[in-house]
Amino acid sequence: MEARDGFFRIGKNDANSIRAMPTKKILLVQLYSNGDCLYASAVARQIKTDFPGCHLTWAVASFCKDIIAGNEYIDERMVVTTVAKNDVAAFRRFRREILLRKENGEWDEVFITQIMDSNQANYDGCIRSAIFNGYPHPITVPVTPVVRLLPEEVKKAAYFAEMQGLSRYKEVILFEFAPLSGQSKITREFALSIAEHLTENSQVAIILSSAQKIDHPSPRVIDGSSLSFRETAALSHYCTLLLGCSSGITWISTSDAAKQLPMIQLLDPNTPWINAVSRDFRRFGLAEGSVIELIHFDENSVAVCTEQALENFGNARKIFNQPIPLHFRTTVNIVYNLLCYCQFSAIFRHIRLNKKAYGNNMRFYMAVAKGFLIFPFRLTGNIWRKRILKRQKS
Repeated sequence: MEARDGFFRIGKNDANSIRAMPTKKILLVQLYSNGDCLYASAVARQIKTDFPGCHLTWAVASFCKDIIAGNEYIDERMVVTTVAKNDVAAFRRFRREILLRKENGEWDEVFITQIMDSNQANYDGCIRSAIFNGYPHPITVPVTPVVRLLPEEVKKAAYFAEMQGLSRYKEVILFEFAPLSGQSKITREFALSIAEHLTENSQVAIILSSAQKIDHPSPRVIDGSSLSFRETAALSHYCTLLLGCSSGITWISTSDAAKQLPMIQLLDPNTPWINAVSRDFRRFGLAEGSVIELIHFDENSVAVCTEQALENFGNARKIFNQPIPLHFRTTVNIVYNLLCYCQFSAIFRHIRLNKKAYGNNMRFYMAVAKGFLIFPFRLTGNIWRKRILKRQKS
């Protein structure tokens, strides 16, 4: 392991290995988050297809490095500790540094898929496609996220299933109830209410999966916080249904390490960076029929939908599935952010990518125009707010 200026390097499988001299040295930059790194694992696979024999280094944030551990398409992890999540200024400094290091011969190619700075322009309604848009060549490999579980992770999930007696239940629901992606506004109390309703049926158990510890008197309402993100993928093999929020647990359940569970997604249709599972699956030719999405719901409707899905998923989908409305609010913010740095070519790229996805959609073009119109007013307001806050602190 080598430390350098906020980075440290981890060789493949966390050990030194002997290999032939590669033909190319390539850096892939996808720092976070867990779900986005899962999408980008297909890019790593594609790079190995496009550049046979290359040495691929993945630059990743320290809190996401484990998700790509053991991946055979990655030769080395460069763990970055200097760029906090959503710190655009730090990311721009990091970007300048790695491009300078490329000029000095450290890498032959650098591919940046992280959706920050000018890469915001790559967003076209799906996060996965936005990440793929950061790679300049077509993605022809399977898009299924690549996850390589360690034997001890699989054993821990099996031990958890045994200790909780999951085999006793006809239905075991995995509930992703505390998403960090901003795709839903579910509260702990909301999740517990649904869990209590569903487990009135003695044949149903529900695992509340998050970093929050849950203490509940019912043995059928199970705390999943003791399992890591990767261990939860192994646990999916003991489950029958996913209640999700298009966050990390949802997307790792679609990886090649997990059991492909039918899922009910509880989503906020007005989230700034919408990432509906149905839209993603449709975009990439995946089985959309395995997904029910709810955008207008309460505790009772979620419970009733879940009960019917356990009986007959197809029928429940016909009754309860709510189409995700198409909106372009994100485009307004993207155009504003890009104008702040005079990134006009990125704005044109955003227009081109969304035209490819949605055709000549007038609502999209109106959102682009709105981004230009509000720019001077929002910029002035932000400058004044910063000055006022600075005066208050001084």
